[in-house]
Amino acid sequence: MTTTVKLMIMLAGAATLSSMSIEPANAENQEVRYNASELSTISGAEHVYSEIHATAIEVCGEEYGGHRLVKYRAERERCIVEVVDELVSEVNHPQLSTVHAQATG
Repeated sequence: MTTTVKLMIMLAGAATLSSMSIEPANAENQEVRYNASELSTISGAEHVYSEIHATAIEVCGEEYGGHRLVKYRAERERCIVEVVDELVSEVNHPQLSTVHAQATG
């Protein structure tokens, strides 16, 4: 079974997660698709985590990318952390939470 987690990014820079299909007019919609059985192994959970992280980088990079100012780089990193945290929380699976905890130290 393929599961989809929808990510809503407000263009003002605040990241929120939603499984609803309602989108604000100023939001960008991204999806992370994964097979639920992938989460049964650490290697599968690592793969899902890498997809989540890549999506966060893509979305936050579009919002803050290209800026050389330290302020914007810091905001981009904060955005990535928040998006990954929210998606891992939304998936709510112990294997994925373990991978996330290891990645974030």
